[in-house]
Amino acid sequence: MRRALLKMVGLVWFNLLFINVPSFAQDYSGDSVFYTPISKIKKKSPTSALDQGRWINYFFTLQTGALIGCKDCSQVSDVSFTTSTVHGVTIGRKLRIGAGVGFDSYTDWQTLPIFGAVSWDLIGNKNSNALFVQWNYGGAKAWMNKTAQEYGYKDSSGGRTTSVQLGYRIKYYDLRISFSLGLRSQQVSSYNEYPTFYRGPTGQLVAGTPSSKTNSEELNRLQFSMTLGWR
Repeated sequence: MRRALLKMVGLVWFNLLFINVPSFAQDYSGDSVFYTPISKIKKKSPTSALDQGRWINYFFTLQTGALIGCKDCSQVSDVSFTTSTVHGVTIGRKLRIGAGVGFDSYTDWQTLPIFGAVSWDLIGNKNSNALFVQWNYGGAKAWMNKTAQEYGYKDSSGGRTTSVQLGYRIKYYDLRISFSLGLRSQQVSSYNEYPTFYRGPTGQLVAGTPSSKTNSEELNRLQFSMTLGWR
């Protein structure tokens, strides 16, 4: 009797074990955590913002360099300093138009040029390395160094400033680095007055109308520059 009872209990446990185990396995289609492949996100190119068809883009540059030339070419050539910044727009893929302000140091002069700038990419474009030509035109305020002022010096002024440069621009993401070689021309003038005297009726010296002299000069220099810019 006892053995029959134990046998019956064993059969019940056996059936419960092997009948309920399959009930834990569910079809994938009914599983709430069924795996769904995640599509890869395509990364944007560093220049994608420039390739979205925008016809006009803003840019700015900061340029520093050397001015090489001579006032008296029988002596050693002078090397002086130039710097400028230009803000403008790129039109299309090759044309750049902007306005700039700078500071130029010469042997006898200091100038503050304000100018317009036009640049065209001969080879390449705004989205790649490029060989370009740039033309600047404007005017400048000028100061004559005290060591160069002669007797009777009264004032000085600047005039037309022009430059043309041929350069190569290297693109690194939105950063632009370029090296250029060109010619710069700057007109300057100094104004001198010299006192004059004549004898009056009683023989005393009387100051008359002073004589004046204007000295105009054109400073022509070879320019080598490095430019750092954004776009």
